[in-house]
Amino acid sequence: MSSMSSQEQVFKAIQDERSFQDQKWGSIDEHPHEVGSWLTIMRQLLNDAERAYMGQRGDIGALDEIRKVVATGVACMEQHGAVPRGYESL
Repeated sequence: MSSMSSQEQVFKAIQDERSFQDQKWGSIDEHPHEVGSWLTIMRQLLNDAERAYMGQRGDIGALDEIRKVVATGVACMEQHGAVPRGYESL
């Protein structure tokens, strides 16, 4: 697969995944997690992405799982805050 997406398309896919996650699992207000728990969820999803890549699903399967990983990271930052790039020098 060599099809590239614009940043806008990528962010839309992540936003759509976040909406799906909220519908499936409930909002982060309803089901908050500690940062470590979010990391555990992301690690499991990343493991799923690696298995998909190495299996029959290949790039498409891995990218499907990567979208879930990234959206889960977004949920974590929604709950706990997003640290801006360069915060160390602030």
